[in-house]
Amino acid sequence: MTDKDPSSYVMGNTSEEADRLGIQASLYDRHTEHLLRTAGLKEGMRVLDVGCGTGEVSLAAARVVGPSGRVLGVDMDPGVLDRARENAAASSFGNVTFEQGRLPDLEMSEPFDALVGRLILIHLDDPVATVKGLTRLVRPGGVVTFQDFNISRTRAVPAVPLVTESVGCISAALREGRRDPDMGEQLADVLRLSGLSDPSVAVAVPAGGPDSAAVTLIAKSARSLLPVMERGGIATAEKVDIDTLRARMARACMEVQATVYVQELVAAWAEVR
Repeated sequence: MTDKDPSSYVMGNTSEEADRLGIQASLYDRHTEHLLRTAGLKEGMRVLDVGCGTGEVSLAAARVVGPSGRVLGVDMDPGVLDRARENAAASSFGNVTFEQGRLPDLEMSEPFDALVGRLILIHLDDPVATVKGLTRLVRPGGVVTFQDFNISRTRAVPAVPLVTESVGCISAALREGRRDPDMGEQLADVLRLSGLSDPSVAVAVPAGGPDSAAVTLIAKSARSLLPVMERGGIATAEKVDIDTLRARMARACMEVQATVYVQELVAAWAEVR
């Protein structure tokens, strides 16, 4: 697999998963932009966003590079690209465009100043080969940066057993689907193995209260992965009781006034030499 093939997407392709992705995007939008700036994106840059999906990262990059910069988002799915174009039009960004393409077999007329991608490498069977193949599209001195999750770091403080158990099931389901739930901590090694020297790393962590979007994201992630949990013998539908999970989790967090920290968003970046 060379791109996030919808048929191999372990989270499924349902309306509920689309809702989950929307909540996830809203939680991580500002953090994504912060990590892009930290990685070295600046005004005036020409940026390639791979596996762009519905365009949230492309729009964040567009805000960073400003009207003098340009962002090209690429994805293999024409349906999500239609939504990306709608999102860009609604945001009145004139410096971002979208094209269909399959990773890493992209051909561009001129090199980019930066290559970015968020939550794409976790879905690839060979992320090193993909990053190595895409780095050729970045000029010497340009930046390569990818962002991904450490899902097992999701937690409630003070600890809430239902949160801990749900996160354990989510992580196990991803492993059952042959995906690393903590791909974020692998990013620096992926860049090194792709031929990029001395990668840097930063982490951002959204958090919320007992009845927040953070709790909703955990419950919706469990819903999307429930079929994998059942197939893998990780948990039964009766045990998860998915229709009440969010309410039960919120109630348990409320009892101890917990703060819920969702998965870490890790960025790793390096300069092309």
